[in-house]
Amino acid sequence: MKSTEILFVAVLILSCLLFTFRQRGVTRNNVIILGVDYLALLTTLIAVGANWRMIPTYMMLIAVTLLVFMKPKAIEVSRKKAVKLLKGTGIILATILMFALPMLFPILTFAAPTGPYAVGTQSFHLTDTSRKELVVPNHQVHRELMVQVYYPAEKNTGEPAPYHADIKALSKQLSVTQGFPYIATTHLGLTQTHSFTQALPVQTDSTFPLLLFAQGMSLYGQQNTFQLEELASHGYVIVALNFTGDATTTVFPDGDQVNFTPIENTITYLNERLHIWEQDVSFVLDEVMRGDFDEAFKPIAAMINPNQIGMLGHSFGGATSAQMLVKDERIKAAIDMDGGLYGDPMPKDGPGKPFLLLNAEASVRFMEEAKGEPGNRDELFAEAYLRNQTIQKPGAYTATIPKTNHGSYTAIWLVYLQSLMKQEPM
Repeated sequence: MKSTEILFVAVLILSCLLFTFRQRGVTRNNVIILGVDYLALLTTLIAVGANWRMIPTYMMLIAVTLLVFMKPKAIEVSRKKAVKLLKGTGIILATILMFALPMLFPILTFAAPTGPYAVGTQSFHLTDTSRKELVVPNHQVHRELMVQVYYPAEKNTGEPAPYHADIKALSKQLSVTQGFPYIATTHLGLTQTHSFTQALPVQTDSTFPLLLFAQGMSLYGQQNTFQLEELASHGYVIVALNFTGDATTTVFPDGDQVNFTPIENTITYLNERLHIWEQDVSFVLDEVMRGDFDEAFKPIAAMINPNQIGMLGHSFGGATSAQMLVKDERIKAAIDMDGGLYGDPMPKDGPGKPFLLLNAEASVRFMEEAKGEPGNRDELFAEAYLRNQTIQKPGAYTATIPKTNHGSYTAIWLVYLQSLMKQEPM
């Protein structure tokens, strides 16, 4: 819960106790107390905004108001023990409910970036006229992508950036792709970022390293906003890809929306699908290096050091990062965050460049348990386990973070209860 929400609930509980057990009706003190309640409400609405998580609290405020004004002259409260017990029980239950919903469905909160730079962000629409659209064949003739760019920016320029430009579309489709109730995502629009749209790129003669970010299958380019903002604040330009048809949703500037298309959880299918992601990344990197696809991108392109390019990704995006490290000489280093190494087999001597494979403890456990078990899902984890062993070569590093699962490398786990999470393909 936000601090203002906690304060609002606490003030309301105290008011309810006073009106229920001490004195109700219209008195000078009660009107002052009720005024404080509404001031707390106003503060919360300004700081956080109205949202369904606080409905029990809003209802309690109505009940408190009725205690004062419904019978304005009836200021005496009942002294009967049974009535007091009933009222006390009701207040306890209401308190539990007022705290439970905001705690079970928290608002995403990102720590402020620690670097010296402010963070700017802009989205761009790219069309690869050399390729046909294969993932969503009924969409457009050519392959189209949206990318979100984060970069070091001048302080006090631009406007606060929303978590996602099309938050309603994202919220609705997240409930579909991740298998949890839609109500668990409807407050995503309250999430505040630490980046600024249309912010002026930092004015300097220095250039900055470029990082490409690849989302997880069925997720989206902004899934690791907290991480990308932190990197940009320390002097990186980051281009986050949203893979059309394989992302939660993609909304183009003309309003055209493409949602996630179902996939086959087979090794053959995922190996082939990864080749499309490789083509997407190569195309985006080509466009970024040319830097002339959009006038707004040119100042950002001028900031990039073409000799310092890396890539990181989560899940299927992590596997893509590993493949691009091996296949594209421009990419000098890569990080795979809990992604099975699908695609073409890794070279026998390893990637030959700095590579970090970060595993989640739960994923390692699933892979180890699946080694000898039949079944399509188990086969995927067993294959991931075998492939992960092949990367144990000089220049490649692996680490397993304790008490983590597949979603822990993103901010998504904060959206809903851990028990509702589904493991997506690595």
